[in-house]
Amino acid sequence: MASIKITQFKGEAPRVSSELLTDTAAQLAYNVKLYSGDLIPYRVPKISDNISRTGTIETIYPLKNPDTDANVWLSWTTDVDIVTPTDASDEEQRYYYTGDVKPKVSTYALSTTGSAPYPANGGCYDLGLDAPATTVTATATSFSVVSSTHYERDSGNTATFYGSGNHNLSSGNIVTVRDFGTSDEAKSFNATNVQVTVINATDFQYFSSGDTVSKTANTTGRADMAGNTQIRTYIYTHITPWGEESVPSSVSNEIFIKEGQTVTISNIPTAKPSGDNFVRGINLYRSVTSAEASDFFLLDTLWFPTTTANLSRVGSTNIATITLALPHNMVVGNRFKLSGTTTDSGNFNVTGGIVLSVVDRLTFTYSNTGGDISSTADANGTLFHDVAELVDDTARYWGDGNAFNFTDDFLISNLVTILESTDYDKPKSTMKGLIPINSNMLAGFFDNQVCFSFPDKPHAWPIKHRITVDDTIVGLQSTGAFTLVLTEKYPYVITGNNPETLELKKINVEYPCIAKRSIVNMGYGIAWATNGGLALYDNSGLTSLITKGIHDWDTWSETIDPTTIIGQYYNDKYFGSHSLGLFIFEKEKEGGYFTTSQYNFNASYLDSLSDILYYIDNTVGDIKEWDREGQIFAPLEWKSKTIVTKNYMNMGAARVIADYTDITNENVNETAYNNTVPTFNAAVWAASQQLGCLNGPTDYTDSSSNRVENIGTLNAFPVNGDSQTQTLKVLSGVLPVTFKLFIDKEIVFQGTVQSSDIFRLPSGYRSDTFEVAVSGSARIRAIHLGETPKGLSTA
Repeated sequence: MASIKITQFKGEAPRVSSELLTDTAAQLAYNVKLYSGDLIPYRVPKISDNISRTGTIETIYPLKNPDTDANVWLSWTTDVDIVTPTDASDEEQRYYYTGDVKPKVSTYALSTTGSAPYPANGGCYDLGLDAPATTVTATATSFSVVSSTHYERDSGNTATFYGSGNHNLSSGNIVTVRDFGTSDEAKSFNATNVQVTVINATDFQYFSSGDTVSKTANTTGRADMAGNTQIRTYIYTHITPWGEESVPSSVSNEIFIKEGQTVTISNIPTAKPSGDNFVRGINLYRSVTSAEASDFFLLDTLWFPTTTANLSRVGSTNIATITLALPHNMVVGNRFKLSGTTTDSGNFNVTGGIVLSVVDRLTFTYSNTGGDISSTADANGTLFHDVAELVDDTARYWGDGNAFNFTDDFLISNLVTILESTDYDKPKSTMKGLIPINSNMLAGFFDNQVCFSFPDKPHAWPIKHRITVDDTIVGLQSTGAFTLVLTEKYPYVITGNNPETLELKKINVEYPCIAKRSIVNMGYGIAWATNGGLALYDNSGLTSLITKGIHDWDTWSETIDPTTIIGQYYNDKYFGSHSLGLFIFEKEKEGGYFTTSQYNFNASYLDSLSDILYYIDNTVGDIKEWDREGQIFAPLEWKSKTIVTKNYMNMGAARVIADYTDITNENVNETAYNNTVPTFNAAVWAASQQLGCLNGPTDYTDSSSNRVENIGTLNAFPVNGDSQTQTLKVLSGVLPVTFKLFIDKEIVFQGTVQSSDIFRLPSGYRSDTFEVAVSGSARIRAIHLGETPKGLSTA
């Protein structure tokens, strides 16, 4: 006698006629996991948090509370792309993002000021730095030739020039010594292009070979700057405590000097420029010309004076701790001046303080004698940085006494760092689609141009590195090997590890991206929604429709709204939420299948470390967790292919093998669920003050005066039921399964099954066309059909 056994359950393939589906494929696979071959229901979502923002949320992203390690959620009502630095030790939790008006950068502290929702208004900086708007002025101090009073030479060929006045030289300057008389001894002290070592304000030493000569009076000698007169200019750049640097300013006026002359630089910025930026100082550069090239070399870093915030002192160790209102930019051993504090009658003030230890970006310690002072707020003090050339030089506290001019008497031999930020352009304000790519670069786009940052410099987006494609760009995605550019027509691939040498290739398959948020890196390639299905550019460089065995152009648009797809990679599957529902695609060697679910989302975030998929599907700000252990099972539903038998027959018996009574954990979960129902419903009723229409939704205005509308359908819910409140679960000790039998595509039997025993089906008909469907919350392992109970033994 004929019998049928269905195991190794598969998902849906709407493209294929129900009669031609493979034996265990489905016409309907709803809320079901198929990885084991059994039908396993997904669990209902768990509400784990609320973002305190209402409306349709399109982006969620968690930061970590540094004290509790709990998630603190950022959210936007726009499509925002977020990238974090690769450095996991970043305690600030810095992140970069586009999609919120213009490219921005923020941190945990900036984002979470005040109360939720986050990010806080104004809790960010613009990404990138503006070019400096002003130009510094250089003024050379003329060098006066110094006359001698004596000369002297020791046995080591070190000559001493005794001057009649201040020489204004620095150790390392190059001078010419001349006119020491006509005697052989005196003339032996003349020298050209020698390096001096300063002894004091009037005297210096230099190398001069010859006999030992005791200090001898001579007033004819002269010391003058050596070398040719040259042109010198200055520029500056904006800098931040994050190591960011802007493009340089316009070049200063030209001055004509010899190396070693002192130059005063004025018109230097004394505070951050206007706008949302993190600029806290400047780098000052000097031009240096050689036979090979002309470059700008870093002269000094000038940090703006910084206001104090908090002071404390441990009397037993005489160590003070200072916290600044803004980053101090100090390292151990730095010299500083602190003035203006009022705590302990100003005893925290110090000139020539030395940093003993750096606690964090805002706090450091230094030696300070006095009694114990507990942590005390003090915003009256100002910290000044030392900008002297060497630690042994007399300190120069830039900005102290409102003196912001800079004296350049630095030796050219100590200048080693060449300006690198010439092309550190700020990203275009309309750039979006931010993603990380290889070599620690970032990429974004606007219109038909792809933009790239410098490696390890997310603030620097050189205009010269932009790549133009023929079509309007919809979105970007990257793997370690390539960056895929998806447009309104053709895809493009960009390869390379250096922004100077990136290569562009057009893929001559017209697979337009019709939903930017559908773009997902699946590991084996990049998938996106196009006309006719999900397209894939795989890691071997092939482009195809990976859903071509599941959907054709007709079925793709009938059951799915592809222009609204929001894609999410999770557990090696593609989750596609759209305006009509949710599909889950799992690729197999021979194609793959779809399942569907009642749970769709507007925004999602995968925590890959904990393997939790967070999402939001509502307008009231609830964050939910997908399929979490401890939640009750959601009802699954599965309907077989249309089974066509060789002969007409009467299927008179059936058996559904399932885990009906293995539900100890599920009873615990249902009890816990029931305990939450009253509180949950009370919150819904408190928000929905109006009475909902029969079988319809209840719309309401929340506490923030935002309108919340719940879409409802006539007869979509049971009597006295709705889409918002929850109902209690009955603890029966059994998870029943509903079984349906269809003959010639018409239902002829529906019954509740509570065990794996054989049960009778209707008689009195003969057909060759059968379908079966099962639903419920039990794990279903097999379905057997036969003409007689005995016949099931052969199934």
